[in-house]
Amino acid sequence: MAKFVLEEHGFPIDRRMDFGQLWHLARERLNILPEQVDPDIPGAKSIKKIHGSTWNIAEQVNELRNLQGTGHGRTLPAGVSEDLALLVVREACTVAEYMLNLLERSHGRR
Repeated sequence: MAKFVLEEHGFPIDRRMDFGQLWHLARERLNILPEQVDPDIPGAKSIKKIHGSTWNIAEQVNELRNLQGTGHGRTLPAGVSEDLALLVVREACTVAEYMLNLLERSHGRR
C-alpha cells in the first residue's frame, strides 16, 4: 500500500527503504501523520491518535505476517486463531481503504 501511494504521488522509491520508512512517507503524502493534524480543530487529540493507529495496525500486521504467516516455508499459521485472523484482515483492509480514499481525494478523483 505504501509503495502504491508513493508511486501515485511520483515519489521515487529506494529499494533500501524499510517498511517503516515507506509507511511514514506514504502517510506524510496523505497528510495523516499525527503531527500534521491542526491542533486547533475540535477533536485534534483524538484525530492524532486515530492517525497514529493506522501506523500501529500496519506495523503489527506486518510483524505478525512475518512471524506467523504462511510464507517463509510454513504451510499453516502456528498461533493465530481464525477469529484473530479475521480481525487482522479487517483492520488491514480498513487502513488500506482509508488510504486509498485519501489518495483518490488527493488526485481530485473524489
